[in-house]
Amino acid sequence: MPERPATAQMQQLNQALEWLSRSYLGGIPVDRIATVVGVLLSYALAHAFQRIPARRPAAKHMFSIVSTVFLFGLVQEQYTGLLHLTVGAVALYGLMRLVNRAYMPYAVFLAAMLHLSYSHVRRQLNEHVSGRVELDYTGAQMVFVIKATSLAFCIHDGQQPQAGLSAYQRKNAISQTPDVLEYLGYVFFFPGFAVGPAFEMATYRRMVALDNARAQSQLPRRAYAKLFQGVLWMAVFVAYGGTYTFQALSERQFYAQRSFPAIALHLCVAGVAARAAYYTAWKMGEGACILTGLGFDGVDKQGNALWMDIANVHVRGVELGSSLRQLIDSWNIGTNTWLRHHVYLRLASQQAAAKSRASTRATVLTFLVSAWWHGFYPGYYLTFVLAALAANAARILRRNLHALVALDEHSSATRRTVRRAYDVAGWILSKYTLDFVAAPFMVLSFGTSLRIWQANCYVVPLAVLAIFVAFSGLGAGRFLHKLVGPPASSAKLVKGD
Repeated sequence: MPERPATAQMQQLNQALEWLSRSYLGGIPVDRIATVVGVLLSYALAHAFQRIPARRPAAKHMFSIVSTVFLFGLVQEQYTGLLHLTVGAVALYGLMRLVNRAYMPYAVFLAAMLHLSYSHVRRQLNEHVSGRVELDYTGAQMVFVIKATSLAFCIHDGQQPQAGLSAYQRKNAISQTPDVLEYLGYVFFFPGFAVGPAFEMATYRRMVALDNARAQSQLPRRAYAKLFQGVLWMAVFVAYGGTYTFQALSERQFYAQRSFPAIALHLCVAGVAARAAYYTAWKMGEGACILTGLGFDGVDKQGNALWMDIANVHVRGVELGSSLRQLIDSWNIGTNTWLRHHVYLRLASQQAAAKSRASTRATVLTFLVSAWWHGFYPGYYLTFVLAALAANAARILRRNLHALVALDEHSSATRRTVRRAYDVAGWILSKYTLDFVAAPFMVLSFGTSLRIWQANCYVVPLAVLAIFVAFSGLGAGRFLHKLVGPPASSAKLVKGD
């Protein structure tokens, strides 16, 4: 982290944030409070942004750029990061303009990821010296990389025959490289610059062109509902974030005195408390983006406004999902969309003649890109590897157990009760697995991660291994099918089954 400027104004701001942290927020680091303050200020700026007429798009782009300089530079004091991202944005725009269109998106992708890698390494070295994890500009750069590389691929798609594109690619294809002001307005879009969500250039253009009084009247209600959610999750984090931590589970004097159920419960509550910090920033960021009109997707035949789902996270899916796949898909949605449409599907489509092999290779490469994008802490890789294995094991288990609990319109009350118990058990196991898998992501250190897993008796990796051996090696699935049989193909399954 660079030294914070010693101007009188900045000293007063830092002192105010430190007082707020000590008095009301349980000692939350000042850099995190400054991020939230920046997001909250973006609501006021979003109201001003709305007042710029749609016929003046250049003014909207310039307003967005200047607002980001104010929020990220002056409020969060990320001057080095602002310089890095400005230079990076200009360099990537040059590649979009100058490199042959056939190779351009790949050149942009490689350059953006290499620059991000440098920033990750720089951050880790600084944190090794300081001894604490600090917020810097890498979070904003990760969002920037998604947007810049997505734009490069969308420009490439705009030059391809429409018949060869997916529905998502056709909707977001860009026929020509945008001018530099529109490009900078997009990548430096102020409400989502620091915390997301990421989105496509086509979505940004619809927001800039929004000139529908009926749609605009809906924006405050939709936006402030997100802000309210963020405030609620901030309260959860302040109340429980300091008491229930992953770090405590790595201390022998803590877990040696507790039973496994008590340790597992602490793990799950710590997971909710840790995610509450993300929910706070992400939901507030979503609301500020919505307040500008982002997500507007035209109108239906009756003239009603249509809205895209502008979201970083679906909290209900993460906290109440009954399967690990649902939990994963509901988290960091912008990143998942980017990985799916601009990495996985493009890799998988390159070898259509060998779909199975191409799909496997694309899955592995997508995992590597995700790990690369997040950084180089060992905890990230422990989480990603175990998450991939656990998701595959959960899919095997669900596929083979489904026949035991499948419902149709003639199912008895007893069978329906069994199904409800199955769903509850699936939720409990999925939640525990999520928190077990996510612990290394939160603590980052390899040794600390293993101690947390040890405190939990390595339950998840052992269960994953047992599932692979039982169903892939010993044929447990064939035994279950012989014992129970698959659900009748002619039965009408109950909705949601």
